[in-house]
Amino acid sequence: MCCFRCKLVLFCLFVWFSTGFAQTLEVTISNIRTNKGQLCVALFDSEEGFKKEQPCWKRHYSKSQVEHGKVMLTICMSPGTYGLSVLDDENGDGKMKYNMIGLPQEGFGFSNYQHKGIRRPQFNDFIFRIEENQILKIEVEMKYF
Repeated sequence: MCCFRCKLVLFCLFVWFSTGFAQTLEVTISNIRTNKGQLCVALFDSEEGFKKEQPCWKRHYSKSQVEHGKVMLTICMSPGTYGLSVLDDENGDGKMKYNMIGLPQEGFGFSNYQHKGIRRPQFNDFIFRIEENQILKIEVEMKYF
């Protein structure tokens, strides 16, 4: 019985310490056009991964929490250098929809990057660094054509 209590206390301490010091990314996404579809969020840790569209992490989020074109997401992650992209997947198919001349028909955005023109950004244009035990806030402003 005593051994069980010791294990329980150790487990609780482990959980408390591991969650109390995690790196947290707070992402505010603004200028979201509608509440239809989903938001596809991807983290890239290299230029190569970004060029090949192979994120190190990705999730799909319901747009039910979007209010006045804005939502905040919280992501727990490892320390490192990353770039974050968001797709406003209005039709829910998980990929960008393009028109006949190749322009995106759905919204997109990148971490701390104001997209101008039609050129795709380089990885270094939207990277950020998160350190151990840090809470980092970043902004993503959605762009539509």
